[in-house]
Amino acid sequence: MLKETYDFDGIWFCDDIFGLKPGWVNQFADLVEAANLKFKFKIQSRADLLLQENNVAALARAGADEVWIGAESGSQKILDAMDKGTTVTQIHESTRLMKSVGIKPCFFLQFGYPGETKEDVKATLEMVFSLLPHDIGVSVSYPLPGTKFYENVKTELSAKQNWTDSDELLVMFKSTYPAPFYKSFNGIFIMSFGSEKGWKRCSV
Repeated sequence: MLKETYDFDGIWFCDDIFGLKPGWVNQFADLVEAANLKFKFKIQSRADLLLQENNVAALARAGADEVWIGAESGSQKILDAMDKGTTVTQIHESTRLMKSVGIKPCFFLQFGYPGETKEDVKATLEMVFSLLPHDIGVSVSYPLPGTKFYENVKTELSAKQNWTDSDELLVMFKSTYPAPFYKSFNGIFIMSFGSEKGWKRCSV
């Protein structure tokens, strides 16, 4: 109905984790194929979920164009501290698998998590420039009420405690580096990422 009525270019499925229910992604791909539908879409998923049940191949069959994952960090120490439940190895494997079937992998990344060191930041940079995802979204770690992270830092929070009166790069608790560092770092990182991707395209 959407294709016939609006002739859209693509769909963004705004689910935090597309196809979380076991078997759902393959069923979705089967239904898309059975209806002979051809359309591009982008989703959010998890590195570990993508490696299950032939999900990447199913997403490719269904027409997935971009898949955003919460990569967050290239340091396993930081991923474990976040209770992400994913591994750096899974990020690498899922990214390579997506690229092999023509899906554009995209990363959500965050810096400034408590205990993050220069070595952890370097590990994230190495992961990104090694895998070269299609796109990235960068923020500082944000303590959401109700999480263990929030409970650990709530006594350190500044008067600005949400994005309605701050922004995604304002560190709201005591971190390894001061807030101005992350704003400057983000600009340099994004510029370097864009330059590296451009160089790779020219080298093909």
